[in-house]
Amino acid sequence: MAITDIEEPLAPRPMTSGATMGAASRISVAVTGALATIIIARILGPSGSGGFAVAMTIVYVLIVLTTFGVEHGVAYYVSSGVWGARHAFKVVNEFAPIVGVVGAALGILARLLFPGPFGNLSVVECALAAAALPFALAWFYGSFVALADDHYEGFVLAPAVQSATVLLFVVALAIPFGLIGAIVALLLSHIVAAAVTFFWGRHRLSNRQDGEQEPGQLRRALRFGVKGYAGNALQVLNYRVDVFILSAVTAASVVGYYSVAVGVTTVLWLLPQSLSDVLFPRVAALSASEHRDADHQRDFVEMKSLRHATIIVTVGALVLALASIFLIVPIYGAGFKEAIPISLIRLPGVALIGIGAILSSIIVGRGRPEYGLYSALISTPITMALYFILIPRFDAQGAAVATTISFTLNFVLAAFFYHRITGRNVLALMIPTRSEFDDYRLLWPQVRRWGATQMKRITSR
Repeated sequence: MAITDIEEPLAPRPMTSGATMGAASRISVAVTGALATIIIARILGPSGSGGFAVAMTIVYVLIVLTTFGVEHGVAYYVSSGVWGARHAFKVVNEFAPIVGVVGAALGILARLLFPGPFGNLSVVECALAAAALPFALAWFYGSFVALADDHYEGFVLAPAVQSATVLLFVVALAIPFGLIGAIVALLLSHIVAAAVTFFWGRHRLSNRQDGEQEPGQLRRALRFGVKGYAGNALQVLNYRVDVFILSAVTAASVVGYYSVAVGVTTVLWLLPQSLSDVLFPRVAALSASEHRDADHQRDFVEMKSLRHATIIVTVGALVLALASIFLIVPIYGAGFKEAIPISLIRLPGVALIGIGAILSSIIVGRGRPEYGLYSALISTPITMALYFILIPRFDAQGAAVATTISFTLNFVLAAFFYHRITGRNVLALMIPTRSEFDDYRLLWPQVRRWGATQMKRITSR
């Protein structure tokens, strides 16, 4: 029985289509993102790659620090049928510019007060990166509304557009203008993604009026999301502050090596993260359902998701280890040889955090986002201590060791909290059976049928 075999009243759309589209989107993001970093590496060298990595980290950190968990609150209430999708989309598009402008100003202020962690980036370059925040929040929030409304296409569209356009703009701007051209390309890509998401949402989201007239829907989403927001914000320190610490204590070229290693190993997150994206609203919907089989179906979906994630990260880690050894230098150039050991050190931790993402989605979907905060409160001080001990002494390899330890700890904590909620043993659930391998054999016909349906819709217009 495949992960998607769920009764129609409880599963309006099969998760296979969502996971497949999410995987396709993330693969396209990985490919276009990799091409952009390769172009920058070839044009600007390790130092320029390090500067661009810091710029991207500025945008990422600001997004996570300013979402306030709204995306999870919106997804939870829209998928549960409490809040109409179109109204939610309208509200978050009014909320994003306000929060984005304030967050961008705070990011620029941080650069003025603490220039060290920003490496060789000027105030202007940091300001250009921070200016992407309002647009990034707009498409980020909007994509979660689409996900909760079972419009997987809308959820995967924005990141794919953003990554593809940054590649195009990098080609056009980095060659003549260098690093600042690449950062402008990053800003323009978020503007385009926000515009595409806005016009898509206006025309495609459902007209359901669930709870639309009730006041305080955004406040309700904030109350739900903020329970996990502090945890997400702290996890950013675990995942991204290593780049800032490296920038403060080492040369920009070392940040460049590390950024390539991060880019290579992050590929391992693509498929598990695609699955966790569609898993969260499905678990939320099943948890909220009063159908007599809802709990059984939710447990089944969780089990299948964990087993598939285990298969994916195990095979993926082996492939990426070989790719790191044999392909980094031919692709990025001889100047990036130092990225190979860094990639190999990071791989075990990245594999475990991929499975941890599945567990975290389940925990939030079951209505317990506060466990993310508890996990972050435990892991963040340990991670920060490791960063400040290992990075000054061992540079990028020290950062990789600290990251792997941090990711492993976060997986262990997610497994513990999942067991506390469900009473189920995570390690036992992770062991694949023949059924999971049969799912892959059946996947292609499902994808082919979905593709045929989409082509029929297009040609019938």
